Amino acid sequence: MSRDAKINLKLLIIVIILSLVAWYKPGIHPTVFNYLSALKADDIKTIIIDRQDIGQIKLSHNDNGWFLQEPYQLPANPQRVQTITALAQKRSYSSFQVSDEDLSRFQLDKPLIAIWLNESKFVIGSEAPVNGQRYAMNIDANIQANQNSVHLINGTVFYQLRANLDSFISPHLLPPKASIKSITWHNKKLVLDQGKWQLTTDDPDTSSDSIAQFLQFWKQARASRVETNVTVTLDNAELVKSKTILIQLDNIEPGLSSLEYLIVQEGEQIKLLRTDIQVAYWITPQILKLLTEFVPVPEKT
Repeated sequence: MSRDAKINLKLLIIVIILSLVAWYKPGIHPTVFNYLSALKADDIKTIIIDRQDIGQIKLSHNDNGWFLQEPYQLPANPQRVQTITALAQKRSYSSFQVSDEDLSRFQLDKPLIAIWLNESKFVIGSEAPVNGQRYAMNIDANIQANQNSVHLINGTVFYQLRANLDSFISPHLLPPKASIKSITWHNKKLVLDQGKWQLTTDDPDTSSDSIAQFLQFWKQARASRVETNVTVTLDNAELVKSKTILIQLDNIEPGLSSLEYLIVQEGEQIKLLRTDIQVAYWITPQILKLLTEFVPVPEKT
């Protein structure tokens, strides 16, 4: 073998060795994370949250999305649901085993939060002394007594689960995938009749493009805030009727096929109040205009 060939062979061997070193990184071990459970968020279809001194919330998932079942039957806030389902795969920063007698030290015997994701039960207790973490347990019925581990997880989820009920309700005025059959407001009615939209109004020249745009505004409309336990005094029946918007929907959850909103003016803010359940959706005057008037659509040139 020539001298140049030997040099090239040595260089090739050095390159292979360096490549192996870069690939395997001897002395550096990959970080292994532990999690609260092996349950996947996408597999969760039912949620029950028992909140000490606040009340219980039930949610379920179907083809139309996530819906509250208790205390209201309403579409759920997708962002809040995502926070809840993420609990199943919450990172466990450390864990240790305790006896049933010691659970009270971590407020896990009478937890502030108990949550069922499908059939899996999780409990969240008191705050740990450092890092704002919380004590939590995945209570597995298949694990023998005294063998469940206490985990330390990020404590932010605790406050999200105990947030006001308002934040669990979707801010959208219509349920996801809702199909509108009719809208009645003031002295007008827009109804779908044999595949075509028919408008009863004092403005018969309203274009089909304006109607399509009007319907799209409704499908996309969302409140800046949702408020529960809202009551108003309804003295004048005729006045109430003139300020009511009635929407009929098709192929939607039970209890949501007919939505009636009462327009309540409060200064510069407007509430669309579901009087049947005392839930109000705060919107601006600009949004109300889009939901009650037909905006001309510029003609295409």
